[in-house]
Amino acid sequence: MKSTTNFYFFGSRIATHCIFWVLYYILFGLIWAGEEGYLASFYLEFILLPTRILAAYITLYYLLPQFLLKKKYIGFLLGYATVLILGGILQRIFIHFFYEALLLNDSASGLFSIRMLVRAIILINTTVLFLLGIKLFQLWAIEHEKNNRLEGEILEIRSNRKTHRVPVENILFVEGLGNYVTFHLKDKAKITSYASIKGTLEQLPSHFRRVHKSYIVNIEHIKSYDALSIDIQDTSIPRGKSISDDVLLN
Repeated sequence: MKSTTNFYFFGSRIATHCIFWVLYYILFGLIWAGEEGYLASFYLEFILLPTRILAAYITLYYLLPQFLLKKKYIGFLLGYATVLILGGILQRIFIHFFYEALLLNDSASGLFSIRMLVRAIILINTTVLFLLGIKLFQLWAIEHEKNNRLEGEILEIRSNRKTHRVPVENILFVEGLGNYVTFHLKDKAKITSYASIKGTLEQLPSHFRRVHKSYIVNIEHIKSYDALSIDIQDTSIPRGKSISDDVLLN
């Protein structure tokens, strides 16, 4: 199920990103204008913008999904610190060679002055944290909408020329069988439908997790688990080797 919440201008992610960075560039060009004038300020923001964009997108599209959302907090913090430090160093190089030395004829502050390096890191950090906050809110809103839509809702399952109306909370787990899936219910009933395991997962709320190439489980009904299997009611379901304990938790 797709979210009906639209976070993008004109329904386009690319257009929204372009608008944001243009407005960001104009705003900071105006804010940081000093004695050198607006032209120098906009030039400085122009040479610094690629570094901030790179740091933001590495955080949003790599560190966030690969570490933070998977609750690998140490990995996320180490990766984030690395991005900030490398971004700060790169930004200092651009400022030193393409702004201070070129426009101001001033290299007195030094290429890697600690004060200037910390300032560069703080500026990058402020931008990335702002965008990370927006992204986390977006993910929360999408998940909240999905859960509200499906909580207590009836899932319609087409099987044997009939449409079965099943409360989502009554589904214990789903078993994939080639081009078919079988829904296992609380009352031990089974409903087999023509569908893929991947497509079925997209129709279910977030407390349904894929734990094996052929199984989706409702984690609210898990009785116990170990490294090889997951027990739901009186059924033992195989657990994929790559499935961490975090996947089985709310």
